[in-house]
Amino acid sequence: MWYIIGSLILLIVVVGTITYIKRRRKPEEEDEINAPDADCCGAHAVCEKGLKKAEPEIDYFDDEDLDRFKSRAADAYNDDEIEIFRDVLYTLKREEIEEWLISLEKREIQLPLILRQEAVEMIYN
Repeated sequence: MWYIIGSLILLIVVVGTITYIKRRRKPEEEDEINAPDADCCGAHAVCEKGLKKAEPEIDYFDDEDLDRFKSRAADAYNDDEIEIFRDVLYTLKREEIEEWLISLEKREIQLPLILRQEAVEMIYN
């Protein structure tokens, strides 16, 4: 009976030692969090699919007045201007939001920073 207990203890020690050695040799990979580029539109799924500039024509969503914001930085909008973007965003159907973001990018219009997260949440929720 002692030889069975001794064998089990020896087996546990051997397995523990092998596990310890393997973990020391191969450090666990940490998940790396990458922040998006500053000029990112906020629609990562769209960017990754390569749909940003797939077609040369620009689709408008009754938002021609947004063209006046061409080349403006995403953090340079005042509250009234942000509300103009928000009004358009909240009138879109869920499936139109990605297309609208593509349209804005083609027109070189950056979505206000504060609305980026809202747009992404609307797409995926």
